Amino acid sequence: MKNLLTAFFGLLLISSVHATEVAVVDFRGALLQSNIGQEAAKGPKQKVAEMDVRLKKEQADLETAANNLKRDELTLSADEFKKRRQGLAETQNKIRALAASMQRQAKELEKQLIESLTPQGEAALKSLIEERKLDLVLNRQLSLYADADADITNELVKRINKDN
Repeated sequence: MKNLLTAFFGLLLISSVHATEVAVVDFRGALLQSNIGQEAAKGPKQKVAEMDVRLKKEQADLETAANNLKRDELTLSADEFKKRRQGLAETQNKIRALAASMQRQAKELEKQLIESLTPQGEAALKSLIEERKLDLVLNRQLSLYADADADITNELVKRINKDN
């Protein structure tokens, strides 16, 4: 009787087990790697490059001014030296603020880019989910481990390219 009950419960458990199809995806990465992502990123990349050139020029000017102050330190009066050193500190603070502002602008540009590409990416992902009959799709960054076969990022890039 005990064996019969064990067999019965075993059959119930086996029949109630449903295989869950799970995949992981780097959605942001797929959007940026796709052809439409690469094309849409050209403008923001150029703006970021221009900001970077400006920042490097400001930093080089500050370094030149610091070297000049160091060179002239012995020939300047104490008041003039203090005044120029204070000016350098103010310039350095402005450059830090400029760098932080540029970083915020770059993040905002990327955010806008991702938002503009998301509808095409979502449509491609939805069709991929339906095609592969997936029950669950996780963000790759949130998973601790995923087999290479479970990662559908490359498939998503191909689907976005095909659909657009």
